[in-house]
Amino acid sequence: MAENPISNLFNNRPPRPPIGSLPPQRQTVSVRLLAVIGMIILAIIVLSDCFYVIPPTEMAGVTRLGVVVVREPVGPGAHFKLPFIETVDPIQTSISRFNLPQVQVYTADNQLLDLGISLTYQVPRGAVLHLLYDVGKAGNIDINSTIEPIIADRALRVFAQHKTINISERRAEIDEQMNVEISKALKRLFGIRVIDIQIRSIRYTQAFDRAVEEAVEAKAEAVKEQNLVLEKRYMADQVVATADGAAKARIAQAKGEAQATVLQATAQAQSIGIVAKARAQSIAEIGAAARKNPTIIPYTFARRWNGTMPATVVGDGKGADMFRMIVPSGAASAGK
Repeated sequence: MAENPISNLFNNRPPRPPIGSLPPQRQTVSVRLLAVIGMIILAIIVLSDCFYVIPPTEMAGVTRLGVVVVREPVGPGAHFKLPFIETVDPIQTSISRFNLPQVQVYTADNQLLDLGISLTYQVPRGAVLHLLYDVGKAGNIDINSTIEPIIADRALRVFAQHKTINISERRAEIDEQMNVEISKALKRLFGIRVIDIQIRSIRYTQAFDRAVEEAVEAKAEAVKEQNLVLEKRYMADQVVATADGAAKARIAQAKGEAQATVLQATAQAQSIGIVAKARAQSIAEIGAAARKNPTIIPYTFARRWNGTMPATVVGDGKGADMFRMIVPSGAASAGK
């Protein structure tokens, strides 16, 4: 079998000495290299713990072995601290929104309500250290859990002043009361500035919902009945108005007929008076004419005589004093 020169080369090399048997010079170089690498790593760790950066939305407090070492909160930017013995506690100072879970309150008439409340707030600079080290654990999570019972208590106080049936119509008033009460409490206790409070939802009990539905149905029925009454009253008013109009029309017609009768009678009386006056005037004129002309009477009798002799003669037969009554002969004989 042919020999491989490359295999022979590796097989024939001298064996490597064990580590412990390295020359002293090479052992010293390895230890120094490891020490340098360790020092570099340690320096990196120390330097990385010496600097910290606060973002624009936060401020921070610094403690040294559990003791607060700053009088004012640290603002945004890069800052230096002692490594390992100083701790930085950041807190959000920009506008925050906190949604409370279900909050239960009682109204003035002992009705249970479930509220959904949202709080928009901001931590002022002067309240940072107080919230970090006087209230509880550092951070916004602990702030939210701290202010939650305060909000629930003030909401209970506000709703206890109102009856359930009036909540919808007084919603604006309730919102204003909630804002005032919660803002005062959070400002006084924690220095937090409340920007706005929203009541996201109001959930009533099932019994109250059923009562409201029944009340709405009853009211609808009442309105329906009232509309029927108004309709009947309107129809009755129409009948009365029609009858009244007809009566007034008949009265007006009767008055018109009476006035027409009166006018007609007046006209007839006036006509009779005029005729009588005319006749009297005519007779007077005839009498005057007869007195002035005595022969006119015989002339008139002569014109109207039918040839029959008069049966009766009154007067002396002279002039105007003569008045003759012509009576047919047959009538005169029958009279005798």
